[in-house]
Amino acid sequence: MPVFGIALGGALGAVARHYVTIWSQEYLARGVLHGFPVGTLLVNIVGSFLLAMVLMLSTQGILPSALRLAIGTGFIGAFTTFSTFELDAHLLFEQGHHLRAAVYVLANLILGYGAILLARYLLADRSV
Repeated sequence: MPVFGIALGGALGAVARHYVTIWSQEYLARGVLHGFPVGTLLVNIVGSFLLAMVLMLSTQGILPSALRLAIGTGFIGAFTTFSTFELDAHLLFEQGHHLRAAVYVLANLILGYGAILLARYLLADRSV
C-alpha cells in the first residue's frame, strides 16, 4: 500500500530537513549570510533537483510507482519547505531587509529551477 511508503518517506524527509537546517546554520550562515535562511534555500534547491530526478527515473520506467510516491510525495514533500520559504521571505522584508528578501526569493526560484534543469540534463537519454 503506497500510503505507508509516503508516510515513511515523509518522516525521513522532515528529519532530514531539520538536520540540513541545523547544519547550514552552523556552517554556512556566517558572515554575509548571517541571518539569511540558508537552510530553507538549500533544501529547496536540493529538493527541486531530487524531485526532477525522481520524475525522470519514473518516466523512464526505472523507478516503480510506489517508490516514486514514497520518495517524491513523502520524502521530498516533507524535505522541501515552500511554506517556510514564504515565511522567511516575509520576515526578512518585515525586518527591513528588502534587498536580502528579494535576493532570497530570486535565489530560491532561479537556483531551484536550475537544479531541475541539471537533473533533467543528467538523466536525459542521449542514445538517440
